Amino acid sequence: MDKMLFGSFLLLISLSGLSQEKIALSKTLHSNNALILFDAFSRDTALTKGWGFSCLIEYNGKNILFDAGSNADLFKQNVIQLGIDLKKVDVVIVSHAHYDHLNGLDYLLSINPKVKIYFPNDIFWGAQTVFNATGQDSSVKDSLPVSLRYFDGKSDIFTVEQSGGRFLHANIEFVKDFREILPGGRLIPTKAKYMGYFSKYPKSFTPGNFNEANEDVKLNNLPELSLSLTTDKGEVLFTGCSHSGVENIIQETILKTGSKIDLLLGGFHLLPFDRIETNKICSMIKNDLKVRKVAPGHCTGHLAFKILSDLYKANFIYAGLGEKISF
Repeated sequence: MDKMLFGSFLLLISLSGLSQEKIALSKTLHSNNALILFDAFSRDTALTKGWGFSCLIEYNGKNILFDAGSNADLFKQNVIQLGIDLKKVDVVIVSHAHYDHLNGLDYLLSINPKVKIYFPNDIFWGAQTVFNATGQDSSVKDSLPVSLRYFDGKSDIFTVEQSGGRFLHANIEFVKDFREILPGGRLIPTKAKYMGYFSKYPKSFTPGNFNEANEDVKLNNLPELSLSLTTDKGEVLFTGCSHSGVENIIQETILKTGSKIDLLLGGFHLLPFDRIETNKICSMIKNDLKVRKVAPGHCTGHLAFKILSDLYKANFIYAGLGEKISF
């Protein structure tokens, strides 16, 4: 064989080997992204808008559904339109127990009934709870026959193990504390300070008196879960509705992960605030908490959309229904 031809043959074999290595390597690499499945604004006219939030996250080879919107039928329509196979969902995270983040689970479970679901530790959605049935006069129990005493009088403070409801037999785990659920993926629990469920009746009602300082009222503050995913640029933080305060969720994430936030995506719940307060919170997100990019949706509100887009410019990421956001 001619020396030049033989050399070309060796080079071809070498390049072929490198090409095979690249193909093998590419199969092990994963594209991290979030696809918005449910929201009330969109550039895609083929999708159906609804009030609520849901996104499907691809992260290091895992498919994570974060929230499921307010309407199972609309959720189903968008999932089918976008060509999503819900059987391939590995993990589901429900940010909190409000209808606009939850109802699409009914359709999901009809397709993928054994999928792992993480709920916040909310007693009104099935979490274990401790109940105190002592009442205002603990001495009266002793005057009653045993058959009229709770649990035969053994204890007036007891643990309630719940079972049943619309998600009976679903693979649900209630999360109370910060934890890693997959490599690089951590759940950030927080509680809404001024939103919760009454566990004690007030002696009197006046607007604005329902807060922690009022001794007449005790609130079980609404629990939330946010999701933080580690990337080489920092954490990507997903929020459902940020009832706990988006700035508080960011601070808690930085504290727990020890990392900066590269991207904040989801509902920031700035709708209730006026321009002064919204400007203050948006400035805090960018300048104090150093969040590099934002992709606001759902309950963030028109005013905050405008302020954040002006503030972040190129680092404001459009996150309407149907958008796929890489990270």
